[in-house]
Amino acid sequence: MDRKTALLLSLDALKDKKEALLRDLSAVDAELEATQAQFSRLLNEDTFIYRLPDELISGIFLACQQMARLSRKANIPLQVVASHVSHRWREIILSTPLLWNTVDLRIRPTNHIRGRVLSQLDAHLTRSLDTCLLNITLDISIPDDISEYLKLLVDHSDRWRRLSILARYEKVGDIQAVLSYAQAPALEHLSLNIGKPGFLEGSPRRPYQNVYPNILPSSGTTLTFVRLAGLALGHSHPPTHSVTTLHLDGWTRHFMTHEQLKAVLEAAIALENLSLNQLYIRPPRDPLEILQPVNLPNLGRLRVRGFYWPVSLSLMEMPGLHSLSLHDVETFDLRVLPSVQSLSLEACAFSDAELRSLFQATPSITTLSIDDSIPEIYSMMLPGAALSKPWPHLETISLRNLQSRDVGHFCNMVFNVGESHKNLARVYLDRRSRTVLRTKHRLDWLQDRLKVENFDIPEAWPPGLGYEDTHDLLD
Repeated sequence: MDRKTALLLSLDALKDKKEALLRDLSAVDAELEATQAQFSRLLNEDTFIYRLPDELISGIFLACQQMARLSRKANIPLQVVASHVSHRWREIILSTPLLWNTVDLRIRPTNHIRGRVLSQLDAHLTRSLDTCLLNITLDISIPDDISEYLKLLVDHSDRWRRLSILARYEKVGDIQAVLSYAQAPALEHLSLNIGKPGFLEGSPRRPYQNVYPNILPSSGTTLTFVRLAGLALGHSHPPTHSVTTLHLDGWTRHFMTHEQLKAVLEAAIALENLSLNQLYIRPPRDPLEILQPVNLPNLGRLRVRGFYWPVSLSLMEMPGLHSLSLHDVETFDLRVLPSVQSLSLEACAFSDAELRSLFQATPSITTLSIDDSIPEIYSMMLPGAALSKPWPHLETISLRNLQSRDVGHFCNMVFNVGESHKNLARVYLDRRSRTVLRTKHRLDWLQDRLKVENFDIPEAWPPGLGYEDTHDLLD
């Protein structure tokens, strides 16, 4: 055997030996990982939290998940993060349906193409089992076909408790078609916000196509909350005979006749809270036509934002109305509402005459919420300025975004109203208002006269809903 052949044989032997050693090393690594995992599991089981029963750990996860939703800071859901901590935690999470019955997904082109968000939706629907009602929020921002998502949803429609869909205008027909036959006997909350096509911005106003029920035929008596926004209004209307909270968010390129508005409101016989946003109500062509008022005997709260043709508000009979909110309203024309005790004004450019009309129309106000849009109200509220004693029952003022130039007028109003009415006892201030008053050295003075409390987070509307309504007043 020559030297060359001997070296080749030696190389082959060394390679075989190396491969054998690598196999042995891989086997040792695998055994080491398995042993380490067993040791780590034993260490985990010795910790205090692992001595807790599965039911209690599951309850802790549910509480943490609720806090994580309120903070809205976490990008990865808590149940996904916690399931990677240990095998036991993963088993607990996968066997806790309530950790999966709330679906909040944003469908974007990136996660849609990869199928990731569709898998997440399927995982939520599967792991929540058939025993849990579903709270679903979908934000759909893709022009592509969404039939796979809608089919998954409608297969579980008998478990819908809350359904909120935010979608592009192209999807209005697809969503309406699916909801037209969906059986949702347990549905309590329905929010449909369908976008508006930008290419119609300069076109003449069009009438709403349909305001009569054409979706969710079996929603029954459980449906108490309905929002129809954008193109959903006039296209997809559910039965509303049991609805207590109704949001109508319109679009200025569409108009609604008084007859259509009357039909919508009269169908909601249990209505307690009504929000009208960006609605254009077309006046009758005949100026001599007598319009029949809409009777809303149970209505307690009314919110109006960017409303057109304010005469329509005077054509609503609201004997039990106790809370009125006006947002971005340019004119005011209401009959006297003696039952209203709470008034909120935001971004309302009222003239002195309209403020005087407001004082006369709402004589029983006890709670007032205002911002910096109408600083004239401070002087108008002085005794004798508009009325001899404007809002004599006023007890509480909530102030937002106080400007430096208005500090003197505000403090003068507080002093004079306090001296005149004797009822004013509490002021709520947001962060900016507190900062401005502190800078002007008037915060301590105000605290000496009244009870001052913080008011940094806007109150949800309507109050007492019991859960977060993320699609409220989306532009």
